[in-house]
Amino acid sequence: MINISENQYCNDKYLYDNHHLLEYLKNMETLDAEKLQKLFSEYVDSTENSINAIAKRLGVQQASLQRYYQKKQQSLSYDVSVKILSMLGYSIQKTASKDTAHEVCFVDAKIVSSGEGAPHPKSEEYLAVPLVGEEEAGYGSIPSNSVDIWVLVYRKHRSAVDRSNLLAVEIGQDQRSMVPTLHPLDIILVDRDDWGKNTGYRPPGNIFLVRKPGKEVGGMVRRVSLSDKRDIISFYSDDSAAYGPDVYHMSQYNNDIRNAIIGRVVWAWTDLSRK
Repeated sequence: MINISENQYCNDKYLYDNHHLLEYLKNMETLDAEKLQKLFSEYVDSTENSINAIAKRLGVQQASLQRYYQKKQQSLSYDVSVKILSMLGYSIQKTASKDTAHEVCFVDAKIVSSGEGAPHPKSEEYLAVPLVGEEEAGYGSIPSNSVDIWVLVYRKHRSAVDRSNLLAVEIGQDQRSMVPTLHPLDIILVDRDDWGKNTGYRPPGNIFLVRKPGKEVGGMVRRVSLSDKRDIISFYSDDSAAYGPDVYHMSQYNNDIRNAIIGRVVWAWTDLSRK
């Protein structure tokens, strides 16, 4: 059995998903990209199947598989790698990670005209972060097959440094409570590991993705204030005239701040042409 993460991998040393490596459990060795390529080449050489026949069987492009066999291409996508491993007779077990952000591998990245001639972006400097709506936001694992859209985050920006449990959340079409700071359909970046423990909730309350008592998923964007005794939590809107504060006793959250706060908003994408 091979443990494999559901990430697309880059090409140099290891197939990985954050802290997980592909483990070649048959002989307790690490399965790197070079070894996988060797296994594939040995399979092709030992059978009468042509590259074209194998490509049709796997449902992949023949040209890409040919380059891979000839070692002119060093790696394949996660999906194609899984198909090859299955063809070779290995069972695949996906590993889980609490981190929502995934490593990135650029393949023929499209460069905008202003960047023509510049070096290509470095994959290791970016994270792929799942984008969900406010109602889908929560603590737990978000299955990759339920995510239709990913956003790229420059991991060296100060808002993303040392953060990995990130979630991009699109503000709802009718959610205007944080205007003028945030508008409907803006996208926020939420760190689900940062819920105010170290930096607090003042002044007068940083912006968090929060939930009402009794809700396991789903959120709303608010500023947060916690009483000195830490027994009363208040959620404030920026449009206070239209949206009053929501005030709750912490007992409604079983006295656990993590039941009230999903994570801190650390970045936002907004359409300034509308402002």
